[in-house]
Amino acid sequence: MTTFLLRHLSVLLLVSQGFCGTVAMAADEFLPPEQAFRFEARTIDAHHVEVVFNVADGHYLYRERFAFAAAPAEVKLGKPVIPPGQFMFDENFGKSLETHRGRVVIRLPIESETAAFRLTVTSQGCADAGLCYAPMQSSARLSLVKASSNAGR
Repeated sequence: MTTFLLRHLSVLLLVSQGFCGTVAMAADEFLPPEQAFRFEARTIDAHHVEVVFNVADGHYLYRERFAFAAAPAEVKLGKPVIPPGQFMFDENFGKSLETHRGRVVIRLPIESETAAFRLTVTSQGCADAGLCYAPMQSSARLSLVKASSNAGR
């Protein structure tokens, strides 16, 4: 009886080690969020900022998860102009959601006069292979371009 139990226990241990190794190996195959969703931000002019996400192949961002904030609090942001995405049924949320793949360029109006500020963008996305990343915050220190009084001269 003892031999029977030891034999089956050793088989069970080998199978469980193989399974755990597969799970650990699969987790290592996913990109870190900063690589899966590369963030850039730059000023376009005295009243607009361009936010860019370069989404890695096999990944997507949720449109409804974008959020924008600026510091100091006196900096007022306008409504972001986000290009249309593609709708897909999302098993995690049980509904159809708009998603973005590839290069996503968002134009963000700045409605207050300011010289420099910190822009923080919150986003969330997933990998097609089944991993949904936690919401992440990306930030950039920006200075708005002032229009020259000599423009056109």
